[in-house]
Amino acid sequence: MADPIIPNPLPTPVAATTSKVVATGAAKAAASGVAKVVAWQAITLGTAAALGLGGGGYYMSRDAKARTQLTELEQKSGALENRVKQAEVSAETLRAQLDQAKAESAKFAAASLELEGAKADLAKLKDLSASEKKVLEKKLADQQLAMEKLKATTVPTDQEAKLEADLKKRLADKDVVISRLKDQLKVTVASEILFPSGSAELAPEGADVLRKVAAAANQSMDEVRVEGHTDSDPIAAVLAQYYPTNWELSTARAAVAVRTLQATGMVPADRLAAVGYGDSHPVAPNDTVEGKAKNRRVEIIFKPIPKN
Repeated sequence: MADPIIPNPLPTPVAATTSKVVATGAAKAAASGVAKVVAWQAITLGTAAALGLGGGGYYMSRDAKARTQLTELEQKSGALENRVKQAEVSAETLRAQLDQAKAESAKFAAASLELEGAKADLAKLKDLSASEKKVLEKKLADQQLAMEKLKATTVPTDQEAKLEADLKKRLADKDVVISRLKDQLKVTVASEILFPSGSAELAPEGADVLRKVAAAANQSMDEVRVEGHTDSDPIAAVLAQYYPTNWELSTARAAVAVRTLQATGMVPADRLAAVGYGDSHPVAPNDTVEGKAKNRRVEIIFKPIPKN
């Protein structure tokens, strides 16, 4: 007799079993610290079982490969992100360095311009200093020359002082004026003492004055210049044939005085000179009798002969 057919026990539902396995595996994976990978595998297995696809090995393998690729891509992406961040940091650093370089360049350009300006100012200052030095040197030289001239004109030499004293002594009794102007010693004699009115003939008193002047000039080596001066009154008609104007009269009187000085033998001709000014150099107004009398004069001027 054949064995009775015992029906096969109903198989345990795969989904329930798989769920337990997944739950158990997930719990174990979570406990072991690799929950993420195991849980994914469990989910994959559960999904495959629920779909009646057996153990799901194919999908697990494909999913694991995809997950690995994803992980690699994520790693590469992270690396690229890090490189991008580093590049951005480097770019920012370069920008900062570039800005600093630009600022330094601007400072250098400004400093260069300032230096060039300083050089130009220094050159101008040197030129100015040189010109100022020349001006000061010339000014100093002029001052020294002026001092020498002042000394020479205000402080007479012993010889000039002796001549002045001698003239004053010899002409003390005469109506003459002795004065000094710079390096010149001047003896002013009224024309009436030397010459009669309107004449160039020497009067006796005038001859005496000129002899005393010659004696004093003999003690010096000065140049003796005689200048004739008149007032502004025109020459009288009776004398016009001899002296057409005051120029001729004043010049004739100066020449007579010079010839007299030479004739004494005390003053050589090369130290004598005669000049006639007429009424062109008045010392007083010609509108009064007194003024005209002052203008009618003969001036005998002693001046040192320049040394060559």
